[in-house]
Amino acid sequence: MTSVISDWSGSDFKKINFGFQKQSVPEDQWNLKLLLRQGPAYLRFFLSLFTHNRFGKYFLPEIYYLAGVPLTSHLGRECRQMVSNLAGKKQPFLINLFTSTTHVPFGSRYPYYNLFTPKDYQGDSRFIMSDLSTPEQIIESQESTAENHDISQIINLYDSCVREFDDEVGKIVEHIENCGLSENTFIVIYSDHGTDFFETECWGQGNTLIGNDPSARIPLIICGPNVPKNVKFSHVCRSIDFMPTMLDLLGMEIPNNIDGVSLAPYLADNLNPNLYAYQETGVWMGSIPGLHPDQITYPDIIELLTIPDIKSGTLVIDEKYYSTVIKAKNRSIQDDRWKLIYIPTYNGPVYQLYDMKNDPYRDVNALYPEIVEALRQKLEAWIQSSPLDS
Repeated sequence: MTSVISDWSGSDFKKINFGFQKQSVPEDQWNLKLLLRQGPAYLRFFLSLFTHNRFGKYFLPEIYYLAGVPLTSHLGRECRQMVSNLAGKKQPFLINLFTSTTHVPFGSRYPYYNLFTPKDYQGDSRFIMSDLSTPEQIIESQESTAENHDISQIINLYDSCVREFDDEVGKIVEHIENCGLSENTFIVIYSDHGTDFFETECWGQGNTLIGNDPSARIPLIICGPNVPKNVKFSHVCRSIDFMPTMLDLLGMEIPNNIDGVSLAPYLADNLNPNLYAYQETGVWMGSIPGLHPDQITYPDIIELLTIPDIKSGTLVIDEKYYSTVIKAKNRSIQDDRWKLIYIPTYNGPVYQLYDMKNDPYRDVNALYPEIVEALRQKLEAWIQSSPLDS
């Protein structure tokens, strides 16, 4: 049995067939019909106070799964119930719990949102990161600099979310132990991205690749049978290495036609597998602070989207912008010490090099031409290997 449980952040599980036999996830969140059913911002957030229950989930799912509102405790409870249901059966199972607990706008329930916020705080981000209720506000916020944001309070909110997530994971782990499954169960904590708090001049995720980019760093914690304990793996690895690593730990065959490698042989002694990690920026909501002055750009997200099928209502990137969006992506290659960034500009590519161990936010391109050239060749080969770039 394979199943997935999620809040608004997991709507892609409905749009893409990942092979899960059971799904407890919302419908497409990038959909005009859904947005119209939700109503104006002030109304949908008010209604969400009364619909986080079984009635709301089945009769008002567009409000129950409201974007920006995590369902941490609800999802945790549903996960534990599913573990209980499957514990007595004599077959393996996989449960993928995917939650937006630590995602922008960093909302958490009582008492978590009070844990780190000063009692005398009087700003707009008392309970949640403010001014993100409409597309226009999101774009304006994305285009603004650190001076326009209450960074210290936003980090307080983020810390509250992390604490709530940790506590919910603790309940699930304890429940697995109580069900007698701890000896033959793998528990994995992962994420699809991290978060920038203006370390690279902007907030969000996937906007830049500068230096030790926080949004590109994701946690990966694995515990279970045959997994070395108390090992902090300190070398570069990639998300594509997770599947072959798990297959190896499970004693299963690793397919030959995948890009990743198993990290299992390297874990116990913290050995370096000498891997190169490749990254690229996502889709910008607007004009991101700190971009190269000649950076290839495209319109903000409102103009970028279109609805090719009125009947379905799904919002997608307008096909006429495909080529520009792909060309505008910054790309990077990274090993344990060096990170080379490719920046596409209207005057040709620009390269930046960062020493990740000694000076992770200063471009040292001019000091190490041989390193730049060696990494440039690998990076350009990777870019050209993509069918969207060739």
